[in-house]
Amino acid sequence: MLKVKIIGQKGGNTMDPYEQLLLNKELEAIAKQRIEIHKKRIKLSEELERDFDNKDLQNRIIELEEESQRLKKKSEALQDNF
Repeated sequence: MLKVKIIGQKGGNTMDPYEQLLLNKELEAIAKQRIEIHKKRIKLSEELERDFDNKDLQNRIIELEEESQRLKKKSEALQDNF
């Protein structure tokens, strides 16, 4: 089961429960995307072990890592705003 950190208070401001629900749903969606990216990277890495010189696989793995990092930053930014 995927667990999502529940955002509480920051700077004394209280988040509306509905806003918190929406935020948590968005964070959950981002977490699920990152999990799928990780699964794809594992699969591609296994293929790369058999064909180490395959530049297409190497580039795809790099693209997936970059996408995962973008999602991570988006998640952190959402959490920092609340």
